[in-house]
Order: sequence, then C-alpha cells, then structure tokens
Amino acid sequence: MKVPPWAVRLQEPIARLPRWSVWTALLLPAGMYWALLVATTHPGKVRVRGYIVDRGQPGVTALRLYAQQWPLENLTVRVGPYNMRYTRAELGASMPIEHVCAFVASLGGSNAAGFQMSSLWPFNRRGFSVEVQPAIVRSTLAVRLTDLRRRVEHQPIPGMIMEDGTILPGIPGFTIDFASAVDAVTRALNADQLEVSLAGRNVAPPDPVQYSRDGTGSFTQSMVTFETKYRTAGPAAGRAHNVEMAALRLQGVVIPPRGVLSFNAVVGERSYARGFAKAKEIAARRIVDGVGGGVCQVAATLHAAAFLGGFDLPEYQPHSRPAHYIDLGLDTMVSWPEQDMRIANPYPFPVRVRARAQAGLLRITLEGSGKAHFVEWNTKILSRAKPGVRQIDDDSLPYGQSEVVQEAIDGLTVRRVRTIYLPTGPKREESLLKYPPNDRIIAVGTNSRRSRRPGAANQRISHLLLDDF
Repeated sequence: MKVPPWAVRLQEPIARLPRWSVWTALLLPAGMYWALLVATTHPGKVRVRGYIVDRGQPGVTALRLYAQQWPLENLTVRVGPYNMRYTRAELGASMPIEHVCAFVASLGGSNAAGFQMSSLWPFNRRGFSVEVQPAIVRSTLAVRLTDLRRRVEHQPIPGMIMEDGTILPGIPGFTIDFASAVDAVTRALNADQLEVSLAGRNVAPPDPVQYSRDGTGSFTQSMVTFETKYRTAGPAAGRAHNVEMAALRLQGVVIPPRGVLSFNAVVGERSYARGFAKAKEIAARRIVDGVGGGVCQVAATLHAAAFLGGFDLPEYQPHSRPAHYIDLGLDTMVSWPEQDMRIANPYPFPVRVRARAQAGLLRITLEGSGKAHFVEWNTKILSRAKPGVRQIDDDSLPYGQSEVVQEAIDGLTVRRVRTIYLPTGPKREESLLKYPPNDRIIAVGTNSRRSRRPGAANQRISHLLLDDF
C-alpha cells in the first residue's frame, strides 16, 4: 500500500520524539474520558457545617431535614448563677440551605462536564466542603435577650436601719452589657455551640437608709399587680359588696421590712355589725348562705400577687375546690377566726398594699422602693378523685320531691412549682395542693304538709352562681 505524502513527512519528526510522549498522546483522551466518567458517577460526600451527606437527590433530602432540625436544638445561655435555655429558632436563627441543595443536586450533571472533571475529581477523593452561615433575625434576638435581661437584671437596693438599730442588709444589683450579649450569642449560633456564657456584673447596694414608719418615699415602684373579676348584679350583689368591703380594709396597709401581713387581722371578723352582707359561701364543701361570702376572692387575689412577687407564704390553705375566678394553684381560703392567710415581706424595704374593687374588677398591687424578684411558676395535675352522691333531708321541700343542691366536682392533687430568681441564684419551691372531691348533693323533701309540685323532681337550683366559687 502506498504511504500518503503527509504521513511520510510526519515519520521523521515522530521518530525523533521520546517514546513516553507518544504513549501519553495516545492514552490522554482515554484518561480524560475515564476521569469524567468517575467524576459524574462516583457517590462522593458533601460536608456542610460538619454535616456529611451524599450528593444528588439523597443529599438534598438529608440537607432539608438538617435545616428543619437545626433551629430546634437548644442553646443554653449562662448569666452568672442563672441558666436559660432557648431553641435557636427562639433566638431568631434559621439555616438557609436551599442554595446548597441546588448545588448538591447539580453535582454529577452532564451540563457541567468541565467543572466535574476539574473540581469533582478531588472531591471524589477527599470530600467536598460547602460553607453556609445561619440567618439571624436581629430584632427577634434582641427581644429574647431583652426578656432575659428583665429576668436577671435588677437595681441595687439599700439596706434598712430599723427603729431598734437593727440593720437589714441591702440587695446587690446585677447587670449585663446588652451589646456584648448580642455579639456573644450571635457568635455561638454561627459556631453551632450548645452553650454560651454572658458576662455579668454585680453592683454593690447603697448605704442603708433609716426606716420610716409611714414609709415616706418608699413606694415609688409597682412590684406586682394581680386582677380578678367578680359579678355585681342580681343574687351576686351581696358577694360583690363583701369583695369591695374586704378590698377597702386592705387598701394602704404597709408591711414592714421582714414583716408579716395577716389577712384576718387586717380584714377582721365578717359580721353584719362590721358592714359585711349575706352571700353564698363555701362551708364543709357545700355552697351555703353565710355572712362575708366573697372575702376568699380578695384573699386569693392578694395571695396571687404575693406569690408572683416572690413573697414568702408562711400560712396558706387551698380552697376546697378550684375557683373559677383565678388560675388553679393561686386560690386560697380564709375563715374567721380559724383559717388565716399570711404573707411575709422578704425585702429590705416596706411594701404597701393597693387594693381596689369597682365595677366587677378587683385589682391588688404591691408597691415598694425596689423591683420584685422575677418569678416563674407552673402547676401539674397529678391525680383525680371521683366524687360520690349524697342525699340530705330538706323540710322546706314537699315530701318525696328532690332538687340538686350541688353538682359533683372531681378532687385533684396538684403539684405547684415556683422558681424565684434571687441575686444569689434561682430558688425552687415545690408543694402539693389537694382539692378534695365534692359530692353531688341532692336535697330530698321531708315536709308532708306541703304539696308536691308537678315536674319538680331533680331540678337544679338555678340561682347558685357557681362561676363565683
């Protein structure tokens, strides 16, 4: 076969080339094809903030799950003796992952052959890392840290020199720098930390001040306020009058530093002579007519304010049933003179009670010269006890006729937990409150001289306003 002229002209320069370069020229296309094939088919890994996923659609699914779970993880914020726990979402942080998902989904695509060969070949050997930073909504973070600061930060309170010369120590203040707190939490979120410590600073209390019996200049700050509602019209008019009478007697009462307020000592005997009216009240787990019904609501409202203001409660008794006008666990019962409710002032300054009941709204405020300790609380029902049915004789009803005097109410065992954030650290209190079961009571007529009313059996006494108890 005759050799073409151009081939003859190439034989001499090719013959002068080294043998290895000839083999390289022959194998290079095959090598490039094999590298591209591996780059586009090898199941390499992608690292995103230390989280490793497959490339392609499986990696996209895993990344989206990671982006959903990341904001739900907790970050513990330590401030002095306090530990607060927030999810990253509560701190305004989220993980924007969609652009990474698009990149992972495109790995191995035929439209990026040059990129696959140059970048994905080392990726297949060593893995590939993608940088992504969380998105942080600064306004949400600021709101959360403002709430944290409100819990732990307080002004220093001077001590008190009592009339007998005793000096009650003041309360040191505590503060944090808000801007540095925001920066510290932001860094912790960016670094995926699970804990962060914020720098706090103690502030020594001022010099003690002389105690003034009338409390002049001592009630500049509202420490805590609590409100309940009561009915005013119809059958509830007498009860409303008693609520307003008891609130009037509490108005302006001053609790000295480390002093104790006795509700019965302040409000006194509930009698007609002292201005109290006839109203429905609870006695022996029944709603009956009595003098002073409604006073327990005033005691419960004062108890709730003291409880939420960090006051001590040396004497307290839950009601015989949960009350509709106040949260479960905040109610209390009082009776004259057997059962009292007392609150103790733990602060080194006098506290004044502001009580006002008007137009169906009872408001009690405790005032002092300093801020109340921050309080968190919760209740949990541990068990229930089923009530029974009880019959009582009633000579006011015709013989054989019956009426429902009281519906049944389950008994409850409730765990109440209160955490008081003191300058020295959180103080946790736990107590069990027991509400006995209230039987369904049916009155059965015993008066044979009165005629039975047709259709009167098993009627409920409608004038009992159970929402008041």
